[in-house]
Amino acid sequence: MQYALPDSEESSSVSRATVLFGLFRHKTIIALCALAGVIGALVVRVTYQETYQSQAKLLVRYLVERSTVDQIDSAGRRLEGVVASEAEILTSWDLAVEVAEALGPERLLPEQGSAATKEAAAGVVSAGLAVAVNGGSNIILLSYTNPRPELTTLVLNELVSRYFVKHLEVHRSAGAFDFVSQQADQVRARLNQTEDALKTLKGKVRIASLPESTSGVTAELIRTEEQLRGAEAEVAEQRARVKALELASLGQVGPSPSSAPDPATLFASGAQPASTSKSGSITVEPSQPSPADAERYSTLAARAVHLRQNELALLSKYTPQNNLVKLNSAELRNIQKQLQDLRERFPILGGMSEAVQRPDLFSERAQLAGVEAKARMLHTRLQEVRDRFKELSDVGPQVAELERKKEMEEGSYKYFQQTLEKARIDEALDPSKIPNISAVQRPSPPSRATDKRNKLMLAFGAGGLGVGIALALLNELFLNRTLKRPLELEAHLRIPPLVSIPFSSAGKRRRLLRGKASPGANGHEPPSIAPWDSGHFIRPYAEALRDRLGLYFELNDLTHKPKLLGVTAFSEGAGTSTLAAGLAAALSEVGDGKVLLVDVRLGPKDVHPFFKGRPALPLPEALKTDDAKEPAAENLYLATVGSKGSGLAQLGLKRFFDMIPNVQASDFDYIVFDMPPLSDTSPTLGMAGFMDKMLLVVEAEENNRDAVKRGYATLSAERNNVSIVFNKGRSYIPKWLDSDS
Repeated sequence: MQYALPDSEESSSVSRATVLFGLFRHKTIIALCALAGVIGALVVRVTYQETYQSQAKLLVRYLVERSTVDQIDSAGRRLEGVVASEAEILTSWDLAVEVAEALGPERLLPEQGSAATKEAAAGVVSAGLAVAVNGGSNIILLSYTNPRPELTTLVLNELVSRYFVKHLEVHRSAGAFDFVSQQADQVRARLNQTEDALKTLKGKVRIASLPESTSGVTAELIRTEEQLRGAEAEVAEQRARVKALELASLGQVGPSPSSAPDPATLFASGAQPASTSKSGSITVEPSQPSPADAERYSTLAARAVHLRQNELALLSKYTPQNNLVKLNSAELRNIQKQLQDLRERFPILGGMSEAVQRPDLFSERAQLAGVEAKARMLHTRLQEVRDRFKELSDVGPQVAELERKKEMEEGSYKYFQQTLEKARIDEALDPSKIPNISAVQRPSPPSRATDKRNKLMLAFGAGGLGVGIALALLNELFLNRTLKRPLELEAHLRIPPLVSIPFSSAGKRRRLLRGKASPGANGHEPPSIAPWDSGHFIRPYAEALRDRLGLYFELNDLTHKPKLLGVTAFSEGAGTSTLAAGLAAALSEVGDGKVLLVDVRLGPKDVHPFFKGRPALPLPEALKTDDAKEPAAENLYLATVGSKGSGLAQLGLKRFFDMIPNVQASDFDYIVFDMPPLSDTSPTLGMAGFMDKMLLVVEAEENNRDAVKRGYATLSAERNNVSIVFNKGRSYIPKWLDSDS
């Protein structure tokens, strides 16, 4: 049953039981603070001056801005902002001064008489006025409080009447109609000038709408450029065709193509071509082509001419390896082969082939001239369109600027026209007929105002109780670092106590009874109960401690004799002497073994009455193994280190160490040492190393948790056999409310 301190930080959680313990522990402080709060509330009740109150309510439906310079209406404003603005007007100093002037300073301050000023009277009005606005509501609640009941309704009536006038003064400008009329005329004049400038500029560039004209010119420019590119391509193609024909005409033999007769004409007239033999004689070919063959020959010849022209056109664009050029050439060779077959069958067709196969160079040149003229015309048109586009581009920003200016001035003119109409209505508006604000409740008759007094009384009463609770919790949770309950040993130090001994008022009761009892026969006080007596309150806890120590010795196989037990604490009066004596008495009742209780600290007379006539021996004599020692009780012997004032600190640890062989050779089963409290000069630390078990007594509400932690760690460093006994623990919480009991 050994416990070691953990390396983790102390627990800082605040539990329900901790709060309740602190509240009930400091219930006296809480009760005194609560009583002080109640007394303060009673003082307020007695001394508070009686006041009277009148109330009125105003409804704000919506707010129309009368300002002609800012906005013309506030439909987009939040209702909360509108109502808050009206509340600010109601609480303004100017309105209070107007009310004070209307009622007269002497009436509001009768104790000052003629010496009263309107500023002082306005202060009385402002001090008693309260304006409340509920969130999300458009109702304004007005209340006026004054010790004189006749003034409450009078002041509030005058305040509401003056508020309607003040509302119009705030939301409208003086001379609004004349100002707005002048502004509207100026804006209209600027608008006319802008319209004239825009009209002149558009007439200069001959447009009605800049976007439409720009769009039309752009489309025409694109279209003309496309036509020009097509014409230029056609010119290049025609030039290539003419050039090819010119080259072909330079190499031809025989008559001009234009003079060759048409094959169909020749066959229609019945002419027959002649052939010349090698000898120069002319022979007539008997085989004549039919009209169908002649027609077919003419068609193929025309097709061949077309393919040659197409070939020239393709070669002007592509290389001979292009697929289109190859296909055209293949088809041309096929037609030429068919023409060759017809000429072989009908030789008369051979003389007519040149006229059919060659195109007309003159017509091709004429066509080239026409295409070039078309290209020049398109080029001229393109330049004109570009000039027009540049003109529109140059004048476009000016037109756009004038149009924007015109649009802004038109908006301003509409604004001032609307404002002018509102200003005209505003001039004729009666303050008592404001359409958007009305009185839901006129000022009520005066009644006693107790809200403020009751709030003060409640504040004093609740404040006293709150201060008491705050002081109790502050002391319990933050300021007081002492250990007050056994659970705090586990919660803060992670050390479970071996035994927890509650606080006993037996000694107090004995003192009270002692004060009332008559003295004994010898004139002295009645003797106290010794801790080894069966009637002492410590005996049940000492017996429980004895049983747990016996289990500890068995589990740790401690069978030697004598077993040394040390009892120490952190301060005087912690109960170590009483606990040591009770433990020694409980151990002496087990079997026939003998127990020696050694007083190292010379405890009080209530604990060791043997110092006055009871048997007690010095420690060296008590350790002797003879039977001459007289026990204080059955199997219980008492010993002291020395006389009072010459304890073990003066005896020295060296002499105690010298007695260790005698201690180990004694015939006692247990030797219980009642040691001095732990301190820097205490011999307890030196003796602790020889003990089989150390009991460290922690006194509730006296020992600081940090000191307990350090002391426990120090003793455990000497030998890991230290257990804590929590003494004088009190439970302030009622048992029906204490979940930890």
